[in-house]
Amino acid sequence: MHVPSQIDPIAAPHLPDPSSACTADTLDEATDVVGRNIYPHRLRLADARSGRISCLTSALNLGDCSLGYVQYGFNVEIDSGTIAQYLLVKSTISGTGRVICGEDSAASAPQSIIMTSMTERTIVRMSALCRHLTARVSREAVEARITEKLGKRLTEPLRFEMQVTSASDFGRAWHQLLSHICDLSATAPKVLACEEVRKQYARTMIELLVHSAPHNYTEALERSADRSIPWHVRRAREFMHSHMAEIRSMADIAAHVGITPRTLQNGFRRAFDMTPAEYVRQLRVQALHEALLKAQAGQSVTRLMQEVGIVNFGRYAHYYRQRMGVSPSATLKRSL
Repeated sequence: MHVPSQIDPIAAPHLPDPSSACTADTLDEATDVVGRNIYPHRLRLADARSGRISCLTSALNLGDCSLGYVQYGFNVEIDSGTIAQYLLVKSTISGTGRVICGEDSAASAPQSIIMTSMTERTIVRMSALCRHLTARVSREAVEARITEKLGKRLTEPLRFEMQVTSASDFGRAWHQLLSHICDLSATAPKVLACEEVRKQYARTMIELLVHSAPHNYTEALERSADRSIPWHVRRAREFMHSHMAEIRSMADIAAHVGITPRTLQNGFRRAFDMTPAEYVRQLRVQALHEALLKAQAGQSVTRLMQEVGIVNFGRYAHYYRQRMGVSPSATLKRSL
C-alpha cells in the first residue's frame, strides 16, 4: 500500500482528503484500507483468476459522519453484511454498479444517490470503471436528531428510501455539499484541521438527511412542523395539493380559505419564505417530474403538463430545467 504519485484526474475533485489518498495492489490490502475508511467487509474479484487489484481510496473523518472515496481496477463484489450502526449514502462519480440490501436492489449511477439499509445485509457490486464517494453517517446521531424534532422516541427502525434522484432538491444539495467539502480539503486543508468545523459539516449532513431525504419518519416530521404553521396557511396548502390542476389564480385559493389574497401572501412568506404562486409552481414542477418518470409510450410532455394544471408550456419548461437540471423532454426520453 502506498501514496500515489499521480492521482487519477477524474478522481481528484472528489477525494475527501487528497493527503490521505493511497493505493492498494492486493485483495487483502484493498479490503483492509477500504474497511477502515468506510466499513469492514469481504471483497471478492468478479474474475477469480486475477490475484492482483488496483485500488485508490481516500477518507475524511468529520465526527458523526465521514467521507470515503474508492475505485477499483477490476469488477468487484463487496459484502458488508448488515451495517447496523451506520447509514451509507453512496454517490456514484462515474461508471455503474449495483447495491443490494436484503431483497431490494438499485443500479448505482451518477443520476442517483443510494442509501443502504441499516437492518438488511448489504452487497455492493462495482465495475472496473465505477467510482464511489460514500458518506458514512452515524445511525445513533440521525435517530437522535429525529427523536429531538418529534419530541418522542422512535417506534420502528429508521429506513431511508433506497434510491433518490440526483436531480431532486436533496440530491442537488447533497452533491453540492460533498463537492464543497472535498474542494475545501484540497484547497484549504487548515480549515478542516479544526475539529469544530468538521463537526459542523457533519451536523449539516445530518440535517439534510433528516429534513430532505425521504424516510419512514418524513411524514411525522412534516406533521410536527405543521403545528407551528397558521391554520389558514395549512388549509391553503391542503387545497393546493388536492386541487393543483384546477387552480387558476391565488384569489381562488384565498376565497376557498375565506381570507384576503394579502393575508394568504403574507402567511406563505412567513411560513415558507415564498409566495403562494411560487409554492404552486414547485408543486406542479415536481408533479410533472414524477409524471415524466412514470410516462408510457405515446404520452407527450405537453399532455403531461396539462394534466398537472400547466398552461404556459414554455415558461414551465424553463422552471423545470432550473429545478431538475434537464429539460422535460430529456426526462421523458430517459424514462421510455
